[in-house]
Amino acid sequence: MKPITLVLFLSFSLLFSCRKDDIVQEQQVPSLHLQFSQPPFTLYSGAKFFKEVKYDIYPETAFDIFMPASSTPTALVVQIHGGGFKSGSKSDNYNSSGLQSEINTFLSKNIAFATLNYRLLLDVNEQDGVLKPLNDCKRALQFIRYYCKDFNIDKVMIALKGGSAGAGTSLWIGLSNDMAQPNSSDPILRESTRVKAIVANNTQATYNIVSWPTAVFGQYQPTLSMDTMIVIATPETVMQFYGISDLSLLNTPQIADYNSKVDMLAFISSDDPDIYLASAGIPYTFPQNKGNLIHHPLQAKSILDKANSKGVSCKAFIPEMNLDNTNGESAQDFIIRKLTN
Repeated sequence: MKPITLVLFLSFSLLFSCRKDDIVQEQQVPSLHLQFSQPPFTLYSGAKFFKEVKYDIYPETAFDIFMPASSTPTALVVQIHGGGFKSGSKSDNYNSSGLQSEINTFLSKNIAFATLNYRLLLDVNEQDGVLKPLNDCKRALQFIRYYCKDFNIDKVMIALKGGSAGAGTSLWIGLSNDMAQPNSSDPILRESTRVKAIVANNTQATYNIVSWPTAVFGQYQPTLSMDTMIVIATPETVMQFYGISDLSLLNTPQIADYNSKVDMLAFISSDDPDIYLASAGIPYTFPQNKGNLIHHPLQAKSILDKANSKGVSCKAFIPEMNLDNTNGESAQDFIIRKLTN
């Protein structure tokens, strides 16, 4: 047998000897059939509104998107609502004159604006715990990137923005290494999760809650122990967060592995996007209730300190700690600068 014939023979033999299970079956992703909806308020000249765009199979997994009139692909802000992963909606603030003005300002700068819904944590022993809403929001970003042509989006020029749980989710997505799965059978999951900028208002520093007594509240040791923190946060909240039914499971290898997947404070590295933090209205004192605990100024300060140590640009407005390195730049102006320069 001639050498070239032998090579071809061996190649075809290897191909047809592969098991059927070894071949990744491509999922069929449907085409979008978008129809403009009546916007919830008057939009900047020529802008359009798409309502309740489904990005996954669950009733909650949908987003709204405001799109500027543009003949070329535009940048995008993705807003993730707060509510402790137990409440809230993408449309909660549509009647707010502040949000209306913000959206229209972005539209006037040729920046689209999307607001997400995601599955909430409603019961103790929730499957996947907080990773469920986190992964929903990650998929929403990847969905928009996959359908970027339909939405006229420049998939590189995207910023994440949120408050409270939405802030922590924005940090979790934006500070993680790229979570694209290039070998996934689902082409949406092959899309990148890296972004240009993150805005986090009244955030949590990490969703590795077990680390909070030392990583966030070290100055209150030993008074603020894990047991004390559980009392303040309520046992139900902690169990919902981890998707467990017994607090004794917090010290298991399974939860240690879980924490490694949700510790955005530990994820920060020199290649991360610029961050803008705002933490106002919560006293810089020993936390007395759940709201003070999860929005404490030390949560934002922990992100700021870690970002500084890793060389990541981080603007922070934390008035209760007399910290302000923003030089008067608002979060809105920060996003416009990052997405238009």
